Amino acid sequence: MQFEISHYEFKVSNSDDWQRIPEKLVLEKLVDVFDPLTPLLAEMIQGKEVTTPEGIFRMKKSGNKRKDF
Repeated sequence: MQFEISHYEFKVSNSDDWQRIPEKLVLEKLVDVFDPLTPLLAEMIQGKEVTTPEGIFRMKKSGNKRKDF
């Protein structure tokens, strides 16, 4: 099975600059705002940007593919 490598990005709502951030930080921030979290993550995998009071989160696919062992 193959999958695309993804990473998370964040930006303040009124900014144009996206910053790459660790997955752990994204999950900590999102779990404080959304319950349940799983449907939201499924939407992010499909490309949806998620807005919170702190800013906007998104998942970006790098285009590289790895083999899942």
